[in-house]
Amino acid sequence: MKTIKKDIKGIIPPLITPFTKKGILDEKALRGEVQFMLKSRVDGLSFGGSTGEGALLSIDEIESGITILKEENHRDIPIICGIISNSTNDAIKKGLAAKKAGADGLMVTPTFYHGTDDIGNIAYFQALSDEVQLPIIIYNVIDKNPVTPDLMMKILPVKNVIGIKQSVGGLHAVNAMIAACGKQTKVFAAQDDVLFCSYLLGTAGAISAILTVFPELCVQQWEAVQSGDIGKAKEIHFRLYPVWKLISSAGMSFPGRLKAIIKILGRDAGFPRQPIFEPSKEVVGQLRNALVNENLLPGQ
Repeated sequence: MKTIKKDIKGIIPPLITPFTKKGILDEKALRGEVQFMLKSRVDGLSFGGSTGEGALLSIDEIESGITILKEENHRDIPIICGIISNSTNDAIKKGLAAKKAGADGLMVTPTFYHGTDDIGNIAYFQALSDEVQLPIIIYNVIDKNPVTPDLMMKILPVKNVIGIKQSVGGLHAVNAMIAACGKQTKVFAAQDDVLFCSYLLGTAGAISAILTVFPELCVQQWEAVQSGDIGKAKEIHFRLYPVWKLISSAGMSFPGRLKAIIKILGRDAGFPRQPIFEPSKEVVGQLRNALVNENLLPGQ
């Protein structure tokens, strides 16, 4: 394993990015979410990923968001910045902005519009490593430009690549990635419906949307697996599963549902950035009912 300043592992919620109705970063609401996560004993914080509508953020917003996380991070846990870009130059600019603001690492998707081949992908992560000099977790979520286990093995010699977040392909893909690369690098769980099973396979932790909704429960589940209390971890899995099914059914507009359910739980999630919208009253009712059925509402 490669040496880094902070050990990046365990439960790392990918924070929402709260916006005002006019689409401006809501700094007060973001600070509130950071404080909530820290009280929930999470092992790290991520900003600017898919959950945080990262593809819709400007470089200035990335820098502002990471600055807020850094200012609120009284526990000094790792801060990871999502980089979702379509060119090497743009990714480097975002990475340098995140580093300037205090990020401890980057979570980087392959390019997603044109994509590239293996040579291009290796060069992309090599350039980020050389220019930004921060640990890199590859965010394997782009169907058009997937990082296969074979490609990951080719990328691993890049100095600052320290792991991969396996976000597609179900348990088969998690298993294949761990089997190929698990002894050389960290594999993070990221598919919300199979987190529990992914932990059993040996992932280094998780960076996944459901962690942002229920950080305390997800910390309990992770700790239960680590201590061998499989029954408790399994029970938490089946409580969270029906809620996640409703959130994920929105497809790539899921941040709207995610923010709606966080509001139901009593936290200030702000608004999604257009063209993502809040769900209908009918869907909000379904989300509330799912929480009630699984005794997940505060005070239940």
